[in-house]
Amino acid sequence: MTNMHARPRQPRAPARLALTLLALLAAASAAAAAPFFLPTGPEVHNTGDPRVRTDSQGGVHMVYPLVASAGAVYGYCPAGCASADDVWTVVFPTDDFGAVHNAMLALDANDRPYLLFATYDSVIYAECSGDCRQGGSWSGARIFHHDGDWELTGDAFTLDPQGRPRFLMHAYQAYLGLFAPEPGTRLFACDANCQDGDAWRVSTISEQSWLEPTFRYDARGVAHVATVIPVDDQELVAYLRCEADCGNEQVDNWPGLGLAYAFSDVYVAEVHPAVTMDLTPQGGVRLAFLGAEGETHYLAYYECDADCTAEDARGWTGMGLLSSEDSDLGDGIALALDRQGRPRLAYTVSGSILLAYCDGDCVGRTGADDWALAKGELGDEIPADDIFLYHNCTVGFWFLRQPSVAIGANGLPVIAYRAEDISGGWTSPDPTKPACVAGVDMTMTRLAVLDSY
Repeated sequence: MTNMHARPRQPRAPARLALTLLALLAAASAAAAAPFFLPTGPEVHNTGDPRVRTDSQGGVHMVYPLVASAGAVYGYCPAGCASADDVWTVVFPTDDFGAVHNAMLALDANDRPYLLFATYDSVIYAECSGDCRQGGSWSGARIFHHDGDWELTGDAFTLDPQGRPRFLMHAYQAYLGLFAPEPGTRLFACDANCQDGDAWRVSTISEQSWLEPTFRYDARGVAHVATVIPVDDQELVAYLRCEADCGNEQVDNWPGLGLAYAFSDVYVAEVHPAVTMDLTPQGGVRLAFLGAEGETHYLAYYECDADCTAEDARGWTGMGLLSSEDSDLGDGIALALDRQGRPRLAYTVSGSILLAYCDGDCVGRTGADDWALAKGELGDEIPADDIFLYHNCTVGFWFLRQPSVAIGANGLPVIAYRAEDISGGWTSPDPTKPACVAGVDMTMTRLAVLDSY
């Protein structure tokens, strides 16, 4: 079974690009249609980190978990999506299984959506037959139950080229590692009757935990994974692949390579380890990650078209795009390639969502700097919440995080993300009420549909 060892490589120095928030404010070319909050069906709920996909007709498919409740929402918006009124929603209650902490989405070749929800001890799978905008067209079932020793993070749910569902789970990551289960990663695969838990094959493919993975298949059926792996008190950004027989526990069919040390600060800055990946039509790998070098952390982009698991990393070329010295990198990144295989990278900085895009030399092979910037949404452009504040709090601001990005039929990005309204501050507090406790007073999912770069 695959066990990753540290072979980190540093990318080229950060590109001198207009990727900071200050530069964006001066960039008149960055534009988007007005972003909006996504609906939650008949009842209003707080919502969490979304996933977004676009279909061949330009329709936008989304899924996002309910917060402070048990369930998730599937949303569909047709091409030309412009407001919450255009979004159809189906709510999936999970009261019997607990709150959803990760909701995932995949589309097959016929644009049919499939969903996977993870709670503390259960995995729920749902599929649609008929009009997926209607709740009656969906059916779902719990397919895996455990005692909290396993976890489903990242964008770990996908379909193979035949449209069959697969996903990855890793050992639960306990707080500060206390009383944590033995590390490991499992592959779940189903070929038919997938609402029957017994139809799923389960294989332990690594004795290490692959955290926050992005899991994809190319057109030839090769499986690709970009992930973060704890190794020797470090976290390693890694790439792994499997050509065939991926669930065979007797043979190591998952060669891999460590690319860099990852940055995360879960307990203080609330920045989770982040790596994101997409594939070209030819099976080339494009990935981005939050990396760390000493006290500096940075956003980097890498490319590989051949020899992607060679030990000397000869197939990879990378470029740093932004460092902590330039800006306040935040929680979450997401990469998607357009139909020409060009990268569009959504990321979080200073509580806002930005989009870096490149149409030329994206890793500096010729010394060029072909990256440019567009705006997803700036946190301070959302009106501060003046309706619901904690007792004795007097100010509220929106902070944006955890983007998910897809490419519309017009070639322009669609970005979904989480918006947290954080209140604090006080003047002349009312002594008859509790003291202001700064923190999140609501969290809601938003959608930005770019109409230009």
